[in-house]
Amino acid sequence: MSYQHGKSNPGAMIQTVEQARRRNAELRIELSALLTENAQIEARIKTMRADLTMAYRKLARQIRDMDAVQAQAELVAASKRFASTLPPPIYGGREGLQAATEEMLAHEQRGLKLAKAPRPVKGPSCGTGRKYDQGCRCGECVAWKAAKDTRRQASKKLREQAAA
Repeated sequence: MSYQHGKSNPGAMIQTVEQARRRNAELRIELSALLTENAQIEARIKTMRADLTMAYRKLARQIRDMDAVQAQAELVAASKRFASTLPPPIYGGREGLQAATEEMLAHEQRGLKLAKAPRPVKGPSCGTGRKYDQGCRCGECVAWKAAKDTRRQASKKLREQAAA
């Protein structure tokens, strides 16, 4: 019902204090019921969100697993296609093993080694500080030591002159 000018009844609009208190108590009861219902609904929403998040994660994991399986299947199919295009092996199976055995026996009879010999470990060359410290007093090592001492003395004199 909408408002109409001059049609209001002032006596009907006025409530007694007791009626206002009663109405206030009813509204408070209704408010407390609504607040408890709101708390229950929020708790249900929280659990539903958690369940939804878990379901989303599970679905995402399953999708990733499915993509990985599909990629693996494609790789297997590609390798099968590639293997089908290769010519058959020349030395395969029993004949290949027999040929390899005969080849190894022929190498052994000739005294040849199947593996390369390891390279010998070289020591320091002459004319180095390491060789000189090991006790080498050949002309090259002595000349290296003399040149090093001369350089050291020259740099020491330069530092002293720069400091003075």
